[in-house]
Amino acid sequence: MTPIDCPTTSQMTMIDDQISAVQIGKGEVRGRILRLGTSLDDVLGGNRYPDAVAMLLGEAVMIAALVASSLKFEGRFLVQAHGTNEGAVSLLAAECTTDGHMRAYARFDEASLERILAENSKSSGWGPDAKTLTGGGSFAMTIDPGSGKDRYQGISAIEGATLAACAEHFFKQSEQIPTRIKLAVGRLQLPGSAEEWRGGGIMVQRVAADATRGDAQDAWDMSKALMGTLKDEELIDPDLGSERLLYRLFHEQGVRLDTPMDVRAKCSCSRERLLASIKTFEVVQREEMFRDGKITANCEFCATEYMFSPEDVAY
Repeated sequence: MTPIDCPTTSQMTMIDDQISAVQIGKGEVRGRILRLGTSLDDVLGGNRYPDAVAMLLGEAVMIAALVASSLKFEGRFLVQAHGTNEGAVSLLAAECTTDGHMRAYARFDEASLERILAENSKSSGWGPDAKTLTGGGSFAMTIDPGSGKDRYQGISAIEGATLAACAEHFFKQSEQIPTRIKLAVGRLQLPGSAEEWRGGGIMVQRVAADATRGDAQDAWDMSKALMGTLKDEELIDPDLGSERLLYRLFHEQGVRLDTPMDVRAKCSCSRERLLASIKTFEVVQREEMFRDGKITANCEFCATEYMFSPEDVAY
């Protein structure tokens, strides 16, 4: 990792769509920093979702990316939120592979969303919080190592105002790892460019004490306090690079930044995989799928439409 001194002018602009490991102090606190531009806009589908839903889904995407990048094996990390009838968002699903490929989708009821937005029109901040939009429900984080290996999943209730708070609770209860996560999602229009979604996030975790690091509590308390000063605007500001932001927060403790990894929107769906799935159905069931002489299917994640003829699905 490279120590961050006071950044020069050349370091003040962050390259979007990258994630990097961070080490604070003597290593008592470690984490990840993520900055997303076009990749987040692609994952959220631009105007595919209403702003309130897109922002909540963006949180889920960034949690998935932050955790996936920390896994020590090839696989993927999934974040899901299942809402109740009291909310508008019935399902959020986001995933990121250890290679940095992200995808996500949401299901919501338009009438319920309009009602909730009207009821919370005078609320401060970006709008209704996570618990209000989902009506409570459950929050799940799943590690999928692939290759037929068992998944590991943790589930908790949606109690906090943000999905970041849900993730912090997960790490505290399931992994016994003190964690702080700060996320921000918003629309931004740069000169000469179309408006697009941007996002940024920092996750820090306390490392267990050892002979080299000693007691990590003081460093952890300081890191938590400094994370509490971080503003949403700082995380999505394209002119505030990661080096400069980290230096602003943690220069008194000392902070190091690892070589960044690229992240991007990439769905794992394919015509071949979907066709193979259709062919597993019995002939009568496949015939019932045809409408106007074709089978049409849409990927919920990327909204790609696939069409198949009778000849395509024949054995």
